[in-house]
Amino acid sequence: MAFSLGQRLRATRELLGMTQEQVIEQLEIKHDITMSQQTLSTIEHGKRKVEAERELPAFAAVYGKPIDYFYETLELPATHPVVSIPRKRSLVTVDLDALTQRDKLELAVELIHNVLQET
Repeated sequence: MAFSLGQRLRATRELLGMTQEQVIEQLEIKHDITMSQQTLSTIEHGKRKVEAERELPAFAAVYGKPIDYFYETLELPATHPVVSIPRKRSLVTVDLDALTQRDKLELAVELIHNVLQET
């Protein structure tokens, strides 16, 4: 099952431990975007599209992710409906000191997942 953009936004928010209210506050303070909790909920449930030129870059900044992160091919693991694991990634050299603890953990989960799939 593939993730939609709204589902990816929600999963990222939850992985970061943020509430909808915190996201809304950051969007308003840092990006001058006013959004109600109901609007954010409809986006996360795929009932409203995200404005590509204004809202998507703001969400990416609030979540600390590049825009293309929200369009990667993903699948839902059977064990946890919120955590997502990329189906395919290119091999890239990573400066581990520049990663947050959460990014290191996600990287470790991806590595373990890939190793288990190969066995």
